[in-house]
Amino acid sequence: MDLSYQAWQRVLADEFFGPQHAGHPTLLYIDGDVEQELMRRGGIEVPLAESVGLAIRAAGPDPYAEIENHRWRVRRQDRDGVPAFLPLLACSVLAATRMVHDQHHRASAYHARFSELLTGDTGLLRSSNYEPVSRMWQVLASWQHSQGGARGLCTIPSPRDLPPNRGRIGFALSQALLSGRDRSQLPDIFTALRNYNGDIWPLPGDALLGALEIRHWEQRFSSGFRRAAEEEEFRPLIARLLGNYAATWDGSAELVPTGLPRAELLVQLDAGRLSWVARSSSADAARMVLPDDVVLNRLGDTAYYSVGGLTAPGASGLKEGVRIRGQDLILSRPPVSVLVLARNDVLGVWASADGFIPGEQHVVLAAPEARSDVQRLLDRAASAGRRQEGSQLAWMPEGWSLHRPVLFDDALTLRKALHEVQGTVGSLHPSPQFKLRLEGGLRLAPGLDPQLFLTGAEPSVVMPDATEGDLLLDGSERPEFREPSALGLPVPLAGLGLMPGQHTISAELSEVSFTTAESAPIPPAAPQVCGFAVAADGVAAAYPAVLAGAAPAVVGADITAQDGSALHRTVLCRRGSDQRLFAASDGRLWNISCPEPPAWWAERLPGVADPLFFEVNLFDVDGWLLERRAGRWRAQPVSPGLPQPGSSARARIWASAVLTAQEASADPLWTAYVRAAKELER
Repeated sequence: MDLSYQAWQRVLADEFFGPQHAGHPTLLYIDGDVEQELMRRGGIEVPLAESVGLAIRAAGPDPYAEIENHRWRVRRQDRDGVPAFLPLLACSVLAATRMVHDQHHRASAYHARFSELLTGDTGLLRSSNYEPVSRMWQVLASWQHSQGGARGLCTIPSPRDLPPNRGRIGFALSQALLSGRDRSQLPDIFTALRNYNGDIWPLPGDALLGALEIRHWEQRFSSGFRRAAEEEEFRPLIARLLGNYAATWDGSAELVPTGLPRAELLVQLDAGRLSWVARSSSADAARMVLPDDVVLNRLGDTAYYSVGGLTAPGASGLKEGVRIRGQDLILSRPPVSVLVLARNDVLGVWASADGFIPGEQHVVLAAPEARSDVQRLLDRAASAGRRQEGSQLAWMPEGWSLHRPVLFDDALTLRKALHEVQGTVGSLHPSPQFKLRLEGGLRLAPGLDPQLFLTGAEPSVVMPDATEGDLLLDGSERPEFREPSALGLPVPLAGLGLMPGQHTISAELSEVSFTTAESAPIPPAAPQVCGFAVAADGVAAAYPAVLAGAAPAVVGADITAQDGSALHRTVLCRRGSDQRLFAASDGRLWNISCPEPPAWWAERLPGVADPLFFEVNLFDVDGWLLERRAGRWRAQPVSPGLPQPGSSARARIWASAVLTAQEASADPLWTAYVRAAKELER
């Protein structure tokens, strides 16, 4: 692939999908001015369209084959990187910005503009050649959703949301609706509307679009935005975009300061109280100190951070939002009138979610001004959790109402109800699905084959939005698929009696395969290990040698210590314990919650008691696992080192827990922990 194409890929990835967009909507908007600025900033001499045109074979049956092949080659080296067809998609947006009426074309003549841009001829690339580009947009959207907001929140619409007559080109048109100048005005407009509407925020997209037109503020926007707003079929798309930006706006004067990473502030419900937790995939430090004595500490080897020094979530904090700007990071949370919590697999507790997840349980908190919207939505779509609970609970924000557990069994009914109710729940739509994929199931050996599942514990299949036709298993229809498919829910494969072996699920042009087996293959153990021995001072030897025993060493291309210090450890916790804590040597303390047995346990082993133990993975931490059973504490060592808890407020909480369980063990290392805790308590 030409070097200029690769340069454009890097510049576009950094500009539109960099860490500065974490937790905030991002549009792949590019016009002539943006192109010139990116060329200057990236030191690129070849214009965008010329660079992409070199990789297109307009006369062939598949004009974009070279770009697709390049994308797959890059993906083999970096599976999580931005798909390597951004320059082509940027050209499709650039063509959309040039759709104006002139002496040769109507304003709606998209394909002529696209062909002229890339080939110099308006008729070489026709609408029949555009299908691969449409699929690339859906691949990009699916990738962005898989990043969990770390590369920006996706604004690419689902196929279901596109106007029928713009089904293929609607992806590119959606990114051209709001120019950079348009978006720069949104914070001022949001501030004015929020002050006017009082506590009701965020406003739904329909209300925002209507407010713009009532006040004639749409005249401030670009001509492309105004033309799209006049088309009835495009108004829902514009409203959805405005609603997305309003729902994530944190009250600042600009949407995303370029080059400054953000940490998203989430609410978690754990041990009967609400607290803050931060999420940032762009921050590298294990500990960060922000103004006002706010401290972030990484939770193990995850993208989550504990938050110290910040007042616990309350009614005013939730409705006003939070924004703390540090030297290298912004910690922010948009104001909300409705707080939705769902089970977080990483944290193991209830944590705030961006929207409702069909088929999963939620805890819903509503401010007084949002109570009627929430109740109407639940009455129309929820299968459980419609009843409003009182606010006598100590952890509830004052004046707010509570619904739990809220469950939406029918995704289609949920989407319809959200569209009808709008109001303060208008931004809580389920995440769109762009590709056929597997979720759940019991994987036997993820390190060997991520698509190998235990027979009888197969995954569920998530279908793309707006999929037409039946879901096929190994080329055949199954009556068990019809009901969940009609409800827009994941289709379970467990319980179908599948034989061990490879199976294929297909829908329309999409296909995904997986394998089932009764047991996982056991990889052979290497008789000898070769690596670089590490001396007592931590310096590795200059030459490799055959290693003996468990001496510290560096082995493998990932520079992982052979003694396991950089690997995760698995410990067993007993069900039925009154309390479970993990006290780390560095002064951190975790409360370990007991997970529910997996659904397949009761299905495959009816009448068998729940497993006595459950596993807890600890990433790059050492310390003691503390369990209280029958009024007595027990301590289990997890490669503990000497305690170094520090002297912060967090360390005092650690010390209190250690002293509470000081009789748990007679091990000298545990005695050192107790001694360190007593020193902190003096």
